[in-house]
Amino acid sequence: MDNIEILNLWKQYDAKLEKTLSLNQKIIIELQQQKAKKALRPAKRIKLFAVIAGIIYVLVLAYLVYHSLSFEKIFFVGSLSISIVITTIAIATYIHQLVLINEIDNSEHVIYIQQRLAKLQASTLKIVGLLLLQLPFYSTWYINFEWINRSPNAFYFIHVPVVLLFALASIWLYKNINIKNKDKKWFRFLFSGPEWTSIIKSGQFLDEIESFSR
Repeated sequence: MDNIEILNLWKQYDAKLEKTLSLNQKIIIELQQQKAKKALRPAKRIKLFAVIAGIIYVLVLAYLVYHSLSFEKIFFVGSLSISIVITTIAIATYIHQLVLINEIDNSEHVIYIQQRLAKLQASTLKIVGLLLLQLPFYSTWYINFEWINRSPNAFYFIHVPVVLLFALASIWLYKNINIKNKDKKWFRFLFSGPEWTSIIKSGQFLDEIESFSR
């Protein structure tokens, strides 16, 4: 066997080896994509439940507001109306998130999946911050003028500071719920449930694809 034949055999072996490696890489990428999609299932179920529960919640609040339209119940009506608006926005956002998850399920391109997952992650953080803006209104719906007139000191020096504290806390959370703070304790406490965990886990599977492809 001369040198030319040896070189040809070597090239054929290299070609087969490269083809095998390419096939293995493709299989691993497909498996990681399937894992990433499967990891989102808990988030999908939670968001679907949130939509259904949110609609029921809004309908109940709307019923209460409709039957309480009077000046004497202005705090009650105002607080519930704000909750209705915020919850309605949350419902629309959750529906959009379900569309994103469905697009991820139907996609075969890693970059497209990553883009949709990034949007899903950002949207999840944004909607939690928005929902937390309701916090002070849970302490205002039961205020009435009779109580203010009967116990003004308790209202102005105890209840009002509490409401302001809740308001400051909700605004601070809204501004600081950001992926940049993901390693902080308060962030991990707020986002320790299966909804957020499944999104992060899905992203980790996609990151492994990039590591393998390098």
